[in-house]
Amino acid sequence: MIIIRKAKISDAFKIKKIIDPYVKRELMLFRPLYAIYGNIRDYFVALSNKKMVGCCALHVFGKEYKPGQKQSVLAEIKSLAILERYQKRGIGTKLVKAAIKEAKQMEIDRLFTLTVKENLDFFKNFGFHEIKKSRLPQKLWQECVSCPRFPSECNEIALILDI
Repeated sequence: MIIIRKAKISDAFKIKKIIDPYVKRELMLFRPLYAIYGNIRDYFVALSNKKMVGCCALHVFGKEYKPGQKQSVLAEIKSLAILERYQKRGIGTKLVKAAIKEAKQMEIDRLFTLTVKENLDFFKNFGFHEIKKSRLPQKLWQECVSCPRFPSECNEIALILDI
């Protein structure tokens, strides 16, 4: 049985160990341990027989800047990672559903994610659709600018979901 819960401080190192193999394969951005600790409230973890087997974060950005338009509250689903031997069991789906549920409870209007081509269908199954990254200036200028692949070598695709 898989249990999804909010992360605790004691989970930070385990979260990093789950994320790091994806970083090595250039499927996810590097997350230093201090950043995981600093954002621990964003994370959900998946447990199988008390062993952490996956994680996902819901990171709030705040109101979108859209002059002359309704401003939605924007958040990102990121750091979705499942241990390889636990993949294809619906754990990622459970983690994303938990993040979407919390986003609704927090009155977040729009969720986005940056992902690689191989994961497009996974997110599209939740109703996410592709947008240009330029429509996410908060993400670009707060985080993407620190990425060594920014801007010309970025391999990620932006997706958004209105909730």
